[in-house]
Order: sequence, then C-alpha cells, then structure tokens
Amino acid sequence: MTTTADAGPDSGMDIPPGLPRGIDLGRIANRDKAIAMYGRPMVEKLTEHALLADDYAYRAMLDFKDKSNTANWRTFDIAMEHGIDALDDVPPGMAALFEQFDRIPEWVDFDQLYRGAVAFWRAGPIVPPILAWATIAGGFSMYSATRPVLFSGRLRAADHVGTRLVESFRYVVAAYTPGGMGRFEEGFRLTAKVRMIHAAVRHSLSQSDAWDWANWGIPINNLDGMETQAGQFGVKFVDAVHSSGIRFSDRELEDIFALSRYVGYVIGVPEEILHTDPDDARKKSDLHTLLEREPDDLCREVVHSVIKFSVEHPPGDVEILPPPVAKFMTTDRRLKLAYGMLDSWIPRNVLDALEVKPTPWRFVLPAVKPLIAAHDRIGRLLPHDDEAAAFKMLRQFNDAIKIPNGETAHEVANPEEVGADIAANKGGMPVVAKSAQ
Repeated sequence: MTTTADAGPDSGMDIPPGLPRGIDLGRIANRDKAIAMYGRPMVEKLTEHALLADDYAYRAMLDFKDKSNTANWRTFDIAMEHGIDALDDVPPGMAALFEQFDRIPEWVDFDQLYRGAVAFWRAGPIVPPILAWATIAGGFSMYSATRPVLFSGRLRAADHVGTRLVESFRYVVAAYTPGGMGRFEEGFRLTAKVRMIHAAVRHSLSQSDAWDWANWGIPINNLDGMETQAGQFGVKFVDAVHSSGIRFSDRELEDIFALSRYVGYVIGVPEEILHTDPDDARKKSDLHTLLEREPDDLCREVVHSVIKFSVEHPPGDVEILPPPVAKFMTTDRRLKLAYGMLDSWIPRNVLDALEVKPTPWRFVLPAVKPLIAAHDRIGRLLPHDDEAAAFKMLRQFNDAIKIPNGETAHEVANPEEVGADIAANKGGMPVVAKSAQ
C-alpha cells in the first residue's frame, strides 16, 4: 500500500462562511432552559457539533470523485473485505478513514458487544414493532433528523418508502447481530458502508440551493449522529422495551449501550461526544430532545408514511406484529394498533404534535403488560438460553429483509441514485433565499 500526505479532519469543508454558532442555529429550541439544566459548557459543546460532521468519510468520498486516483466504491468494498493493504495505491482520505476503521478504542470489549446484541434481541417479538415504529418511524418525529431525508423524496413517495425502510432494517439488524461488529463481519461492513453513504448525501445536500444552513447546520452532522446511537437505538429503544413489560438487567443495559457506542464510533460519531454508559446516553439524549424544535408538517408526513407502509406492506411479507396477533387483524385494525402502541413508547406531547389521535387501541399494551412482565420475570428465574432466543428472532427478521438474489449492490441505498435524487430535489424542498443563508 502506498499513500500520500496524511489527511486528518478539516472541519468546514463545503460550509458557507458567516454562519451563526451552533447554539444560535434556527434548529435549536429551548436554549436558555437547556443552559439552566445542563450548563453552558455542555450545551455549547454539543450544539457546536451541529456544524461539524464526519470529515474522515467525507475526504474519502471526495477521493472517489477525484478521477486522478483509483479510489471508488469498488476499491472501498475490496478494502472493507480484505483490508486496506489489499490496495496498491491509496489516496490520503481513504487511508485516514481506514486507519480509523482499523483502530479499536481501548474501551471496546467484543465479548461485551456480543452480550449486548444478545440482550437487544432476546426481548423477543416486541423488538420488530419497536424498531419499526418507535425507533425508525419515531426518529423522524425529530425536526433535525428529518431534514436530510426530505430532499430525495424517498420517504415522501409511497413507492420508495418500503425500500428505504428495509434498507434501515438491514443495517440495524446486521450491526446488532451478536458478533456482527468484528472488523471483517457483516455488521461492521454495512455500518461502514452507511457511513460512506452519509458522506455522499452530505456532499449532495451541501450543493443544494434548498439546504438551509443557518437554520439546520451541516447535513448529517455529529450532534444528530450522536442522538441516533445514544437515543434512537439506545435510550428510546430500551425505554420502549421496558414500557412493554420486559426488563433488562443492569449488566444488559451496560452491554447494549457499549454496543451502540461502538456502532456510533464506526459510523463516524467523534469519541468526544459519544455516550460512555447508559446514564451518559440518557443525559445527552434528553438534552438533544430538549433542543429539538417541535415536529412540523414534513415530520408528520414522513412518520405517517413509514408507519402506514410498514403495516400495509411488511418487509418481505413477514409481519412486524407477532404472528398470533397479526393473523386476526385487518389492515385498518393493525394500523390503529400501531398508533395505539406508540402511546406507550412515545411521549403524548410528541404524538399530539404528530397529530396522532388517541385511540382505544392504546390500552392494549398496558392491559397485557402485566402478563408480559410476569412471563419475563419467571423466564429469567427458570433455565433459559438468551443466545438461542436472540438468534431465533434474527433468523425470522433476516428472512424478511434478505437481499434480493444476493445482490449486495442493493443491500442499502445506492449513493449515486440518492445523490441524483437530491440534486433533482425530488422531495420538492423550497430554495432558500441567499439573504437567509
């Protein structure tokens, strides 16, 4: 392997001059309350990361666009599968990225990550609906998280929602499979690939006249990446499982959050703002939630489209709901049940902002929660095999999201197609006046 000069992060690439500080961006709400609760240093540190992003992956992606070198998506795949030394000529951005990929932080314990993935899935049939509706769909209730996905139109057009949903499932399932985050395992590979897709999306959005820098900050920024791992697949996932009657032990919680921390590292969240343990994750996620603007019409449109599609067209025709429940449910009733379950998983004020009206189905989960809790408690006292339970769930879910005809090119989003859709602004986002930038 030969390399040219070292390429470390260079924050500011493609960012227009004259932007406000992170804490003064239009996307930031409740600033004074946040400072009073968490202190100015923490609030300023995290909000500055709304103007910072993963420049390691961005530089590597720019290497792909530079036709004077040999780096491209094909050589990236080779390096992911065989290591960077399998390439003869490596440009600086790609070299720096793979140096980070190959570095294992001292806090990583792969036995702990394995246990965390087992704990994540041993909760059983409640996991798929929580992932679909509370974490993935619910994640788009966040104003800031929704902005980058609007431009391609892939979550606004019904014929694309299913593809986008399955792609999200495919990455999450791989990353949270026991053993999946080893350097040459499937979870690591897909996490790294999604990281590069984020860089490509960031580049396309940075060139768009409709990206509102002064309000939204940098596309695919560190602050929101932190929340995805600490909150969406950490605090919010765990809380939804607990509210359904299943309890994780303290050790399981430590293990789950250790796994989400490492997934965050591999996907490009800086260590300085990554959560360190469950308490730190909750603190940072709560602060991020406090700083969020209320859901708008675009959030509502995306959330409802994801939930509606997942109910009407479950991935791979495998029900998200447990089969005994789904078997006797019409599509309309399943949709009402999905919204009813959200009442146990998402705060009512958020659901009100999303215009999710209370439905009698909201009483179903609280009614069966004591039975689920009793079953879980008794099951923990009796001999049990969490690993077998986890892999049983994974087999069912992987069957639903398997790659058509084994074509890995279609396992997650095609960055060139997404970039073209963003460039064409298929989401129909309005152009921002220059004076507003």
